[in-house]
Amino acid sequence: MGRAVKKPKKLPDGGAPLVIGLADPGMTPLLRAGLGGLAASARAILLEGEPSATWPQPVAVGAGSVAVEPNQITIDWGGKTPERTLRPLFLRSFRISDRVITLPGMFEPSRPAAFGLPIRSRLQAAMTRTFLQHGRMRTRSGNPIVRTFTIDDEVLSFSIEPYSWYAHQDGFEVVEAALRSGGEELAGWAYPGAVQRHVAFGQTRVSYSPSEALCACFALVGCVAFEVRGGGALVVPEPTDLVQFGRSRSFLTPDRLEQTVAGGTGDAVLSVQLALRMDSIRGRAGVGATHGVLFRSTPWASQQRSRVAVLTTGIVQGDVLDRYEAAVSALPARVVQAHVDDDEATGSFVAPSELRAFIADNLASGRRWFAGFATCRTAERHPRLLHHYRQSDNLGALLPNEREGLIRMLEHLDEAERALVRSVHAALRQRFGAIAADAHNAVSMRNRFSGERDRWRIAFAGAKTLEQIRAALADLWSRAGSNQELRKNWEAILPLLRPRNWQAARDLALVALASYQGTHGEEAEKGESE
Repeated sequence: MGRAVKKPKKLPDGGAPLVIGLADPGMTPLLRAGLGGLAASARAILLEGEPSATWPQPVAVGAGSVAVEPNQITIDWGGKTPERTLRPLFLRSFRISDRVITLPGMFEPSRPAAFGLPIRSRLQAAMTRTFLQHGRMRTRSGNPIVRTFTIDDEVLSFSIEPYSWYAHQDGFEVVEAALRSGGEELAGWAYPGAVQRHVAFGQTRVSYSPSEALCACFALVGCVAFEVRGGGALVVPEPTDLVQFGRSRSFLTPDRLEQTVAGGTGDAVLSVQLALRMDSIRGRAGVGATHGVLFRSTPWASQQRSRVAVLTTGIVQGDVLDRYEAAVSALPARVVQAHVDDDEATGSFVAPSELRAFIADNLASGRRWFAGFATCRTAERHPRLLHHYRQSDNLGALLPNEREGLIRMLEHLDEAERALVRSVHAALRQRFGAIAADAHNAVSMRNRFSGERDRWRIAFAGAKTLEQIRAALADLWSRAGSNQELRKNWEAILPLLRPRNWQAARDLALVALASYQGTHGEEAEKGESE
């Protein structure tokens, strides 16, 4: 079994209490989140022993106690060695239950049924893609276990990785070493990406004070980890009030299976921001800014997942969260049951929506939700185009059932943008109507529908200049004939076809094409996309 560091020599009894403040020098966003994680863990320990206890109050842990105030936490050693307080604090905060990593500070004691084994196993998988990446940071307890559960009246099987130990359980040894020496180096399990400035030069390793080392260990509790395709995403909520954060931290933990996986950094950050808007913690969550960190393998370090993107948001405005909530409702993640063959189930996995991930990244970055729709590609070894419907023989990423989500998002366009989309819809309706009138049979009609869609998709996506997108739209409008939407709204549409906005016009044209639902031969169009 691995260990975090060599155990330091015994520290003397007594000593001044350890006081850690949110505004102390050297406190980074992740260390502040770790201090919030310590507050949440102290509250969980308090309520575990006395469910009706009033929060906050000093929490007895081993020989000492932990006192949480809005701006700081004080750890009193109780006149004994720090080990006699730190060891029980870590053992009670970092546990393994049913051979799955379990952090009491992440879960509300009054809602035990909301966090069953399937959800905890997916949260564990997210931890192993962010903090606990390296195999030496955790010890397996046998082979993966396939268990079957009934969730929302559906029988699903899950493959669960069993563990018997992980590095945070021995993290108190790192803090003791820092108390003895004044500063200690950390491994990646405590502070991913902030251990060594350059891997080729050992002298660039970072040393952390006892307070910083303790906060880094509890960052596993304070942060919210998600699985993403090919990696993990870490959301770092910065506490502004430790007492409130200790109470609200459990509400940030996903309590549904579909919520444990995010499409990307923006999706992860906005899902936490949406949780902060819940009625149960609205206005008293004790969280300021939120930061998202994306971990994926890189060509120069394929053996581990490195930080490849960072996203920082303050308190997200209500209208932005309204748009994101609409995307979540219309584009939910799918729970997929995997099989070796028709009989043997190997486990379920959650497949997030690529379209929702794209929309969330735009919203979290302050852009229009459709920005870049023409050029967006998925993060895969063989990237797929987001504006193209997926088939077995193409590189499209959109799924047929995501058309409804696109249509739902059209409600969140301004009037000029909606007018442009409606004018393209009207032109497409007339073009498909002419094809349906001329077709001799269903096969011919379907092939011509497919060719017509591809024609305009290539024309819009291939437009690289203002003149090209103008020409493509003018070509469609002229071929379709009289267009009432265009006649009524041409003054509103015209600014979108000027140099400043031509890329938005290109994106909107492709959004209109992908969201179009025809009235002529609708079943044939649906069959073509499927």
